[in-house]
Amino acid sequence: MRRLLTLVLLLPALALCEEEAVENMTLTVKPLLCITDNRNPSCDMAFLVAWQSALTGYYCLFSDLDDVPVRCWNEERMGQLSDERTVRENFSYWMTDRDPGSRLAEVTVEVLRMDSDDRRRKRRTRHVWDIN
Repeated sequence: MRRLLTLVLLLPALALCEEEAVENMTLTVKPLLCITDNRNPSCDMAFLVAWQSALTGYYCLFSDLDDVPVRCWNEERMGQLSDERTVRENFSYWMTDRDPGSRLAEVTVEVLRMDSDDRRRKRRTRHVWDIN
């Protein structure tokens, strides 16, 4: 009876530990921006990806550019890697635990096109002395 009572009392604590893993996962990616133009429509970049979790566990890094994990770590609390990519469009990296459907942390890498049709490039800069 005591064992059953101990187990019942520990279950909420174990569930809380799993929630902490989700809330305490950090993922950083550098650089976060690729700038292209008509001459170079893609960027050849090496991304430094680092992650850290409050709990030791089994974690995998995924990317929109791959169907399989980029890398997995077993019984680790942190990890990092350098990932070389040719980038043409926005994509994301994300971390999962044993359930590949749960994203614990996610970072998006953006591609900025400096072509004439990019509206961010067309913004007119205004000076303090402009009256128009």
